[in-house]
Amino acid sequence: MELPKVAEKKKELYLHKLKLSSFEPLDKANERRKCPKCDRSKKLYCPYCYVSLVDTSLIPQLTLPLHVSVLQHPKEKVERSSIIPAKVLAPSSLDIYRMASLPAIHLDPNDTLFLYPTETAKAIKDVDRDLLKNAKHLLMIDSTWAQVQTFLKLPEVKKLTAVKISAAETTFWRYQQVDSTNLATVEALYFFFKEYDEAMNGSEYDGKYDNLLYFYTYNYNIIQERYINEKKEFTRIPNYIKGEIVKPKEDQHKQ
Repeated sequence: MELPKVAEKKKELYLHKLKLSSFEPLDKANERRKCPKCDRSKKLYCPYCYVSLVDTSLIPQLTLPLHVSVLQHPKEKVERSSIIPAKVLAPSSLDIYRMASLPAIHLDPNDTLFLYPTETAKAIKDVDRDLLKNAKHLLMIDSTWAQVQTFLKLPEVKKLTAVKISAAETTFWRYQQVDSTNLATVEALYFFFKEYDEAMNGSEYDGKYDNLLYFYTYNYNIIQERYINEKKEFTRIPNYIKGEIVKPKEDQHKQ
């Protein structure tokens, strides 16, 4: 006897579980503004100067437990980079170096971790406890997967302990011909600090770094709403349009 088919349970995106600040300040930023540094006209932030064009007292500002250095490939398009909003949200904790060669930055193997899924990379929970405790810096790469070899060949990078995210699926809207577990740079940054916090404290993560994805999630919503309202097909990624947007908990309480 053939059994009736059971409807597959809809998988909840990790974005819906985030404890994000209200999007109200971003919703109210209807007009484009000129960046005070470069005079370019932008809406929420300037991706060239890392300046918020929304009052910073109204949006989250974070301090991270490790200082983050991001090596950005010179051919990576600034306007498309996912990591730049993290610099706007955590200005004192994150630096971006746009170059193909290694800048003069701190890369001590005794206190620097390298976030990239190399063949020898360890899950964060499996990193030597003393190294994890002594860690002060995190090195990341912001480039396409095809460009990343430029940085992986550097001897200074090879000396570092490589770490990787345990398990997560991307929600990024820019298609690349890689597995769904290959995250956008800012997603990788978020999941690193989530897993780092769990490893250091030995307890369930409480959401303290969720706002690293504040701008990212807002942009995700813009794309979802546009395609839903215009009844358009998102051809680059099958089933990318979910029919719903992410509501910050604070905004849900206002309804």
